[in-house]
Amino acid sequence: MRIQRIGTGREAARRRAQRAGVNVGRPAISILTALHHHGSLRLSALSAHSGLEAPLVSREVRVLADEGLVTREADPADGRAVIVALTEPGATAYRSYRTATDDIIAETFSTWTAPDLDRLAVYLERVAHDFAGPG
Repeated sequence: MRIQRIGTGREAARRRAQRAGVNVGRPAISILTALHHHGSLRLSALSAHSGLEAPLVSREVRVLADEGLVTREADPADGRAVIVALTEPGATAYRSYRTATDDIIAETFSTWTAPDLDRLAVYLERVAHDFAGPG
């Protein structure tokens, strides 16, 4: 639990955002990440890919659009639906956040030896396998 809180908590997200020089919270990063990986999406698909509830996605997308990080346009196939797309500033914000995250991880493990990291990898694979269960 402690590792999960350290890695995914508000303070960790704030630290990564501050280091990246981007002013976005965890929900916004989840949205930018989904758009980066999946391309333009309807709000419903964005909710599914980001793991966020639809009302939160709608609110966050409005803020991100106001900040120029995403665009919102009517779906040509269904004018009632909205398609959200990542803008170049949004892609830059995502990449900056991702780089800051990678740098923090690298710094965290910088004093570990190669054998330490190899053992950690083996144990993490075991944990992932055991959590996934049989099959």
